[in-house]
Amino acid sequence: MDHSFGPDGSDSAVRGSRNRPLFIVGVDGTESGLAALREAADRAAEVDAHILCVHVRSLPGMCEMTAFLAPGAVAISRECRDSREVDAWLQCVQTLDPTGRPWRFKVVSGRPDRCLAKIARAEQGDALFVGQLPRASWSRWFHRCPARRLARWGICPVHRTRAS
Repeated sequence: MDHSFGPDGSDSAVRGSRNRPLFIVGVDGTESGLAALREAADRAAEVDAHILCVHVRSLPGMCEMTAFLAPGAVAISRECRDSREVDAWLQCVQTLDPTGRPWRFKVVSGRPDRCLAKIARAEQGDALFVGQLPRASWSRWFHRCPARRLARWGICPVHRTRAS
């Protein structure tokens, strides 16, 4: 699934002219995603950049797949994913529309780190903004943080933002 659209309803190119930077922002409807979006909006205003907001619908894990055996679980899971997508889109509208800055919203499915990396390469992004949740030292070993993985891959400069 790949949906993308701009606030004007067009499917025009994100970047417009090549000399304008393109900032890619991972948005997920959470506070850390909103913090990344706000940082990207502030920096975009400084350098006159376009913004591409990307919401990644993660694929169900093994535990979630097992839970699908329960009656109605698939509908509840889909509703939760749709709700997160709407929250992410609303945060983009509320944050970016008042600035008058050109932006687009894109929805893809897969692993967040891989999807964001693929889009950053394909769109030749100049910077990637992602939220990062604070983790205790021991939980870092068990959580595959997309922000940390993206920073290690070196696709483009990665700005990791934490919610305040």
